[in-house]
Amino acid sequence: MKPSDRRSIISVDCAVRRYAGSVRQGSVPCRADGNADGQAANYRDAAERTELRAEQVRRVIMAAGVSLIQFMTYRNFGLHVDKLFRDYSGESLRLRVLDAIDRWTSYGCDPQVLSEICETVFGLTPAGKAVSG
Repeated sequence: MKPSDRRSIISVDCAVRRYAGSVRQGSVPCRADGNADGQAANYRDAAERTELRAEQVRRVIMAAGVSLIQFMTYRNFGLHVDKLFRDYSGESLRLRVLDAIDRWTSYGCDPQVLSEICETVFGLTPAGKAVSG
């Protein structure tokens, strides 16, 4: 395991501990069923998925030669597409992703790199073709 990967895992563990403590103290509302452990487990799953997506996006943009100052913009695009995947599916997802590509292109991102992020990280080809395994 690379040191950067270990640092990410430690940050997820730290975030989950803080979140669980906040639930116990009452500064974060607990679920109606009172299952704070299950709530913390869901938070851990979401944090790990976010870290994985960020690492995958980082690999794509580094391979594309994106300048360091634009990393956060591309990472935010990846987070936005991840949220779209949770909220939409099928053709509506594809249309929302195409809109997101247009939006992030207006922020100065390369549409080819954005499409590559969609294909590599999320398995979605924005042009309408299915990605083959």
